[in-house]
Amino acid sequence: MKKKVIDELSKIVGEEFISTRPDVLLTYSQSASLASDPVMPGAVVRPANNEQVSEILKIAGENKIPVTPRSGGSSLQEEVIPEPDGLVIELMRLKEITLYKELRSVTVGAGVTFAELEKYLKEHDLILPVYPESALVCSVAGNVSVNGAGPGSSLYGCIGELVLGVEVVLPDGTIITTGSEANPHASGPYQRYSFGPDITGLFIGSLGSFGIITKVSMKVYKRYKYYDYNTFGFETHEQSEKFMVDIKQHDINGIFTSLYEGPVLELFMDMIGEELGIPQHEWPFSTVSMTIGSVREDLMKSDAELAKKLCVKNGGHVIGISQLPKQEWSGRLWFFVRACYVHGWHWRTLYHHQTPTNAHESIEEIRRVMNKYGFLGHTAGFATGHSSFNAYPHLYFDPQDPEDEQKIRDGHNELAKTLFKTGAVPFKLAEYWSDAIEGMDSYITLLELVKKTIDSQKIMSPRKLAGI
Repeated sequence: MKKKVIDELSKIVGEEFISTRPDVLLTYSQSASLASDPVMPGAVVRPANNEQVSEILKIAGENKIPVTPRSGGSSLQEEVIPEPDGLVIELMRLKEITLYKELRSVTVGAGVTFAELEKYLKEHDLILPVYPESALVCSVAGNVSVNGAGPGSSLYGCIGELVLGVEVVLPDGTIITTGSEANPHASGPYQRYSFGPDITGLFIGSLGSFGIITKVSMKVYKRYKYYDYNTFGFETHEQSEKFMVDIKQHDINGIFTSLYEGPVLELFMDMIGEELGIPQHEWPFSTVSMTIGSVREDLMKSDAELAKKLCVKNGGHVIGISQLPKQEWSGRLWFFVRACYVHGWHWRTLYHHQTPTNAHESIEEIRRVMNKYGFLGHTAGFATGHSSFNAYPHLYFDPQDPEDEQKIRDGHNELAKTLFKTGAVPFKLAEYWSDAIEGMDSYITLLELVKKTIDSQKIMSPRKLAGI
């Protein structure tokens, strides 16, 4: 990167908050993904506020420097991999938190992690009820930019369902606020669908392609007081899927409902079961692990009893092992990351959404591709909101074996295409989905038009959103 540009950026943020040192650039060349090829940026800059972000983007636009925004770097699907010699804008210094208790909403800066917000809200007996799998290091704003899901999503949906508005710096440096706070006289964030179309939604799941979220306003809820943790066993996919649908149809307050195949659950338990105090068990073909949460004990108990009846009605049996769902929920800041990384393998993933009654189609397709290419892998998933199921296959490979890694890449590409044909939709419209989606030319054309209109210099997260 040209020295003139570095000098201009230094004047904005100060010399201590910009770096071109090779060891620093190496750190920002990769993310938490174990399957992404690292790319060395030209510089990393760490702004302190939205005004500095604005000035940085103006310089990047003038010099046509590709920009990649980054917070905690916990991305698993290449969203924060920079462009060669590009500019990484790291947002972790934006740490402000403003609570509007009477509105049951909170506004957080782009550097506030879920763990930090959890600690803050706990003091006020409140909760942000959806967490990603990387909650210890993942920022709330970063998760909004990918429309993440995780513990809590079974009741509340993806994180975007909780967003009331965002503050965004557009690629030309313009700063805008969406939702009710677009009115400078508003008393806080209380209504997302304000002032015409849902502009907030344009930035949720945009993977940083349309601008940089510097603040995000979220709904918060009364903290749960009472929980029921239980596991339910079934002999077929169809039985467990119908059970999950019934849970929704009866409005049971299942805040996290996971679905595991027996061999997958045994794999997890072999790695971490003893450490977490989960008793050994011969897990059935299909296991549903569910946490029910409520602010009222009577509602929790009523839901728990009904869940047991629905399990039996759908041909299942109550396993009764509570430690698994309890660890999933109470340990949500680290449980899933622990399960994903403790084995030490490298893996690719292909997060996607299905309908609950089609979850088995995803599992069968994943197993077919695994068998075809001869690699190790697995999948599990959880309910995500009104009528969706989030599946997360892990495809394992040896990074020291180029042939093994190429098999994974080929299988990954094929799986994206075949999953799409089962009716699955991308969890994130990442670049690797661009060759898989078909029959959506007009939709992609519209995305390209939006990108061209907002980002005429094409500097923001190039190709990250479906290759545009």
